[in-house]
Amino acid sequence: MKRKVLKLIIAGTLTMLFACVSPTRLNFSCDDPTVEIYIDGEYAGKALVSYVFPNSKQDVVVSCYEDGKEVYHRTFSKEGRVNNELIDLQIERNLQYSSGGRKAKTN
Repeated sequence: MKRKVLKLIIAGTLTMLFACVSPTRLNFSCDDPTVEIYIDGEYAGKALVSYVFPNSKQDVVVSCYEDGKEVYHRTFSKEGRVNNELIDLQIERNLQYSSGGRKAKTN
């Protein structure tokens, strides 16, 4: 009887411990539909992608490509992040102005 109670206590304790350690999920969004989002070098999608950190991993590298060129690269840590946090990937554009007018060009 004591063994059964002890097993139940241990099982309950382990269940509570694993329930408290939930995986961290980060969501990455980009307003530009032409930009491809890569996570740790693997294609993840466009517009909105989700990433769940494995227990052994602390950081993730997010890169964005447009027409085969890298336009964004950053490492994100799961430390200090809220589960299901949405991160807006701001793609900076190199604006150039022509001398003949006020038209903007993007590279």
